[in-house]
Amino acid sequence: MEEQQDPRLFKGIEEFNNGLYFECHETLEEIWLEDHGPDREFYQGIIQVAAGYFKWEQGVLIGAIKLWRSGLAKLSAYPAVHLGVNLEAFVQGVRDNLKQIEVAHQKGEGCPELTVPILSLIV
Repeated sequence: MEEQQDPRLFKGIEEFNNGLYFECHETLEEIWLEDHGPDREFYQGIIQVAAGYFKWEQGVLIGAIKLWRSGLAKLSAYPAVHLGVNLEAFVQGVRDNLKQIEVAHQKGEGCPELTVPILSLIV
């Protein structure tokens, strides 16, 4: 893990893992607005995934689907571990949730219960 990581990344991870998806979005958006380098889409991908979970909590399935698809597309450009974050496990968990939501939406069902993946750090 890199020594120079922005402490807001850790705050955003903690917020996400505590189910504070809107807060995670806000915290990481601060970094995203400042970062114009190669990590910009990494932050945006996590922001979109977090916003998707916020939409899921609100029962807005199509919003969650769109945000997760967009976030996953951005995160797919990064390696399995990026900035110390275990993206491989996280991305797989989001993909699994996306499949569940897509099936529920196609069937016209309500919002299913999900096992939300955690954002974990590899130290």
